[in-house]
Amino acid sequence: MEKPTRTSLLKEIAEFLNEETEMYSMMHGALKKLVNGSNFHTGWIFFIDEDGKHELVAEDALPPALTHNNCQYMTEGTCWCVTAYHNKKLTKASNIITCSRIVKATKEHQDKTDEITHHATVPLRSGSEQFGLLNIATPNTKRYSEEDLELLESVAFQIGSAIKRIILTDHEKEAARINERNRLARDLHDSVNQMLFSLKITAHAAKSITEQKAAQDAFQTIEDTSQSAVNEMKALIWQLKPIGLEQGLIAAIKQYSQYIQVEPEFEVEGLIDLPNTIEEHVYRIIQESLNNVKKHSRQTRAKIYLEQNKHTFKLRMSDNGIGFDSHQISHSPTHGLKNIKQRTQVIKGHIDIHSELNKGTEIEVIIPLL
Repeated sequence: MEKPTRTSLLKEIAEFLNEETEMYSMMHGALKKLVNGSNFHTGWIFFIDEDGKHELVAEDALPPALTHNNCQYMTEGTCWCVTAYHNKKLTKASNIITCSRIVKATKEHQDKTDEITHHATVPLRSGSEQFGLLNIATPNTKRYSEEDLELLESVAFQIGSAIKRIILTDHEKEAARINERNRLARDLHDSVNQMLFSLKITAHAAKSITEQKAAQDAFQTIEDTSQSAVNEMKALIWQLKPIGLEQGLIAAIKQYSQYIQVEPEFEVEGLIDLPNTIEEHVYRIIQESLNNVKKHSRQTRAKIYLEQNKHTFKLRMSDNGIGFDSHQISHSPTHGLKNIKQRTQVIKGHIDIHSELNKGTEIEVIIPLL
């Protein structure tokens, strides 16, 4: 099939990006359109945080050498382009003379490289903000033409703008969701919860003034059912609105831990005083992690390390539970881990999840504060 012209390709990618509202499907789709609509054979995108740690967030048509062992060569260690990006020395589309990732993969799997030896790279940015790198490669190509690099610059600008738009939209949606959850929590507490409590008290009182055994049993059933409903309502309200967060993050965590019967062991460095929007996300991350301890680890204790300085906030949670294979779950995380990753992404943080079977789980989240 004939490749589209550069103008029509950019138009096609722009139209696709304008319709996308989910970050990862946007990057996968845009990368696929770039590879399929150009002379490039493969491509991949790294997100890079403020500490220079990278995450492989999209890839298309990578050769088997680079996908080996869950993309081991793409996800582990560092490389020149990631380091140069972090040091702000990589500012435009550039040819990479030697890629250590490709070199390592070639040494181990020489017959599975699809003749990929070099790649070109370009920062993804929107205005002064940078998000990561877009990389492309073509078989038997050591140097990419100025036309190739110009196309790469144009697509990177489009993707960078789309990333910024989705981030802003997600922030607006999250603020709206928080306001709606708080309103719903107030309504449930002030109306439904109070009615259930009143029903429980009434049933208890009615049971004490009748001597009929059948009536006493019926009122007892109503009282017990009402209490169960009150407990369920409390749990729902707790999910909607962080109870106790007005007294501080640690106080809220202690309350929730007590409620789900998990014992937290705290270690705190510095004064924990987070902005409201970040604080609620951090609380939800810890809440989800505690839920995972309760449901999956077969443990009732969790270590929670909190550290805050002028520039960053660090959270580290660990347990000594049954753990899981973090390599297998990295490409298809559970619902709980997806929530944790998404919340970390919204507040521009970096997350590392380490777990081994029968050796427990550790989750570390680092969030920039400036």
